[in-house]
Amino acid sequence: MSDIDRKYTICLKDVDKTLGKVKRIDCINMETEPGKIYGLIGPNGAGKTTLFNLITGLYKPDNGTIRVVGLDPVRDYKETRRQIGLLPQSTALYPELSARENLRFHAALYLPKMQKNIEKRIDEILALVDLSERADEPVKNYSGGMSRRLGIGRALLNDPQILLLDEPTLGVDVQSTHRIYEYIRNLKDNNKTIIVATNIMAEADALCDEVIIIDRGKKICEGAPAKLKSELGTGTIHLVPKPCECFPEEIIKEKIGDFKNDNGEIIINAPKGEQDLAIVLGKLKDVIEIESVSLLKPSLDDVFLHYTGKNLRD
Repeated sequence: MSDIDRKYTICLKDVDKTLGKVKRIDCINMETEPGKIYGLIGPNGAGKTTLFNLITGLYKPDNGTIRVVGLDPVRDYKETRRQIGLLPQSTALYPELSARENLRFHAALYLPKMQKNIEKRIDEILALVDLSERADEPVKNYSGGMSRRLGIGRALLNDPQILLLDEPTLGVDVQSTHRIYEYIRNLKDNNKTIIVATNIMAEADALCDEVIIIDRGKKICEGAPAKLKSELGTGTIHLVPKPCECFPEEIIKEKIGDFKNDNGEIIINAPKGEQDLAIVLGKLKDVIEIESVSLLKPSLDDVFLHYTGKNLRD
């Protein structure tokens, strides 16, 4: 095991994977560290699920190497899986069983070495995901948020070093979403490595230390959300003038330089943000009456569309 393998919890080097005739993963390199949350984002069919299946050892790469806490996930499958907790997009709970019974059944199937202390661990997990009071109620009576919380609890049953979460807040309400965010941040503080696959840009922005954008199997870019947003520019000023008989376009250009006229809305690049806004308002105060003004900064949605395009995907 190399020093690089020891440093990173997950290390992918030049990994390819073709399924059928489609190259799902194309020469991807990726490293993750303990105590960080990574966002894995991409359009439908980008390769997110395939990447999870490679990390967990369900798929063998066609080329390249994968190490999970220094282990080969295919050769050392059982040992690797003990290091990983997985929340799939479809939670796949048994609706007739209670939360406690679901966890007990999962442990019996996949965690035979934990049987001696499993009841204590189940109680800890139920408390962690705020389900102790309804632990013995059939899961079919649970809300979407409760089911997702139980899914996260199941993924944590073996106290894994790595947590892979596929759309962790899928179909849950705002309160449950924020509670799940709390769980994930607490796990980060416990030095876990967490990868969140999500199509919700606000979620990736709120949670993740780093974001990895993949498209058509390739890694397009990665970095901290703030860094990726700043690379698109610091913002644009949007001015809506009050209606007038003659729009003074030439005078405005003379005062502030080039701008975009979007159906009467004036859009101006503002690399210095609030400083530019103050200057523009000062220069235009005697030229037009302003109905509304806003300074818009790039969002992670803007970053995502910049790198992946606006065309719809199947």
